[in-house]
Amino acid sequence: MQDFGTLTALDERDVAEMVIDEPNRHPWRVVDAAYDRLACTECGGRLSRGPAGCAACDLANGFRYVAIEVDRPGVPPGNEHALRVNVSVVRRPSAISWREVVARRLLLPFLLDGHLPTIKQAQAARALLNQGGTAEELAEHLNFAWGNDST
Repeated sequence: MQDFGTLTALDERDVAEMVIDEPNRHPWRVVDAAYDRLACTECGGRLSRGPAGCAACDLANGFRYVAIEVDRPGVPPGNEHALRVNVSVVRRPSAISWREVVARRLLLPFLLDGHLPTIKQAQAARALLNQGGTAEELAEHLNFAWGNDST
């Protein structure tokens, strides 16, 4: 929204509404920022972040995936998609299991650094969670596996 210069709160809301009216015309990060500036008329929370079952937030959360997604320079193809999915889960934790939310939160720093898990790495992390692994165990696993590019 910096492209619009300095905006009043009302102007910022108007720009955010224009963005979410056509999410397919904007980068996903812009759409995400627009949702942060709007309140849900149904649950009163930030639009797209409400509890599972809030129809307006469910719809907005779905529309976030039609936004434009372009990988950042220097990252493997698919990194931006992985980042987008993880951000979406972390922003709306009530719709996802707590284990999944913890995993997504722990993965974000690696994705922001430009990493992308191999299938084997993702399966190993999932197996650890499915076996009842703790957040600490998963963090240790990720630091070893992704930090060393092994596994």
